[in-house]
Amino acid sequence: MTNNSIVLDEVIEVSPILEDQTIQLDLEGEDILFEYVMVLPEPKYDLDPEIEEKIDNRRQHLFKKLIDGGLYYKLETSPTDCKSFLFIGTTIERMEEWAVEHKHKVKIASGVENNEESGYETFRRDIKNICVESTIPGCVFNSCTRQKIILEIIQSHSKFGGSQISILQLLRNKTIINFFGLHNYDELKPVIQLHNKSFYFKGPTTKIRDYFGENIAFYFGFLKIYTYFLVILSIIGIIITISQHYQKEDSGQIGLWYIIIVSLWITFFIEYWKRKSSDLTYHWDMLEFHQEEKIRTDFKGVLKKSLISNKKERYYPESKRKAKYVVTYSFTIFMMIVAAGLSVWITNERLLRSQEEFKEYIVEKYNRDNAPFLYTLWTGVLLGILIFILSFIFNKIGKSLTEWENHKYSSKYENSLILKYFMFQSVNNYVAIFCSAFIVKDLVYVANQLMSILITKQIFGNIMEVGIPWIKKVIRIKLQDRKKKNIDEEFQTNIFKQAEKEEKYHPYENTISDYLEMFIQLGFSTFFVLAFPWGPLAPLLALINNLVEIRTDGIKLLSMQRPIAKGANGIGRWAEILKFMSIIVIVSNIIMMTFAYDHFTIGNTVVKSPYHKLYWLLVIEHLILLLKFIVHQIIPDVPKHVQIEILRREYQLLHPNDSEEEESSEEDVIYY
Repeated sequence: MTNNSIVLDEVIEVSPILEDQTIQLDLEGEDILFEYVMVLPEPKYDLDPEIEEKIDNRRQHLFKKLIDGGLYYKLETSPTDCKSFLFIGTTIERMEEWAVEHKHKVKIASGVENNEESGYETFRRDIKNICVESTIPGCVFNSCTRQKIILEIIQSHSKFGGSQISILQLLRNKTIINFFGLHNYDELKPVIQLHNKSFYFKGPTTKIRDYFGENIAFYFGFLKIYTYFLVILSIIGIIITISQHYQKEDSGQIGLWYIIIVSLWITFFIEYWKRKSSDLTYHWDMLEFHQEEKIRTDFKGVLKKSLISNKKERYYPESKRKAKYVVTYSFTIFMMIVAAGLSVWITNERLLRSQEEFKEYIVEKYNRDNAPFLYTLWTGVLLGILIFILSFIFNKIGKSLTEWENHKYSSKYENSLILKYFMFQSVNNYVAIFCSAFIVKDLVYVANQLMSILITKQIFGNIMEVGIPWIKKVIRIKLQDRKKKNIDEEFQTNIFKQAEKEEKYHPYENTISDYLEMFIQLGFSTFFVLAFPWGPLAPLLALINNLVEIRTDGIKLLSMQRPIAKGANGIGRWAEILKFMSIIVIVSNIIMMTFAYDHFTIGNTVVKSPYHKLYWLLVIEHLILLLKFIVHQIIPDVPKHVQIEILRREYQLLHPNDSEEEESSEEDVIYY
């Protein structure tokens, strides 16, 4: 380990660098790469001397721990708000040393023997010449890997060569008020540009993974595969719409075929994604990944000796958390009832159309034929706005309630938040259309309502997701620039300017809201496919939205603080929700056909009576579910080459001394 006894703030001068490039400082011929920033609070001059001394001791202890781990730091103070920025980095040599000890993977240049398939290999210094070099000359670690290595050094125990620093504890005791990784625009901009120009799955997604980590890359991978499948469903929807237009008397039969097609579509989508997810997990060397449980910054509890680790740990009784569940989920159900009630009230024609002045105004201003459409458009837009407002309110309160549940680990917190969000948003978004389908029983009304809600949601969603954060960021930066007008910037380094700017960015918390948006959209595209004439075209509208969404998500990542890279081997809890939705697709459309269709044709038999309709549709539903089960069983979840790799690794663990080059006699050969 490098014994690092130099404090850069005292001895290093900043060398000239390009604008917005990760800073490199020269220290006896070695480059110091700064990747992280800790923001220290501005000093308070009215503090008690003892408290001030305690704060200073904490900082000095922090600096010493960084040095002990082989890290360098540089401390700069903002002239505008007196916050101190602590830049943390290390040398390429120290990164290589850590990568060898902890078996980090590096990307191998294409065409190298035995590496075409995975593209990654455990780092060794003797393979540097065949590794893909990053934007930093002489460094084979991309930006994501560099940040992973430095974060590991910061958090690892001193006996393993780390600094043994708890970011969680520093945030809790207010030694620091923020911690984030610096963007490297030399590596980020090509990723976003390629991402925006191409829909080829492997290239852009892998490059996103190399910059942001597997967790975010899996979201973009899912979004792209889902978008590809929307192309297929959009084409089918257009064909079905044309067929229904010319064969109105057989719309029931067309509807039955369309239910089967959509059910198979979502089944094949799930199977394809599972195989692609397994392939990415293998390609990114995440087969043996296990999510390390991270203790949340906001977790509160009493110190108690653990029966497992025999150390003092924060403890919070599970019985208290379960009691809080009663409150939080009761509130979630209450909000679901409020959302359902408001949606039904707006949807019910009798309540609004009984207001004669409203009806007369519509009929007087427009001709009588257009009045129903205008009414549907008006209620659809109103529902879209209502859905957006209730979503905004619940997301804020739901997040606070989930934090109040006081989860110790991030995974438990996220799973609880996902469940609440999905429960509420399902009712908030879908109940109005289901109400129209089953009570009003007018599929044209349902179709118009569906399209107006979708369009309104997408417009408001993109404004709030990208527009508002961008405006806030610009305002914060403008205000900061105004404060700095009279400040001499000659001695301010580029890395300091970059950190001061990015500290004003909104932090990227997680992918929950991104996944939720896609899953709600998936419901709109599949739950109401029988709402002719526009229902089959909902996937086309979703496709257009996603072509924009893929790019706006990239813009959003550019406008936010860089998230800490997290590993992943799939989309987590969302995979279970996707399976659940695939069942609802079948059930909802079968029920819609039962209630909203007067009749349909089975062969040469016209089914009209409610009893016979229910009987035949239950039979068809079970046949579709059986077909879905057969498809799931026939198609393997894991591609063959990934299965072989998993079995090979298991074999090597069980037989570590076996030599692959050992020759076998004819008697030793095992035949399969």
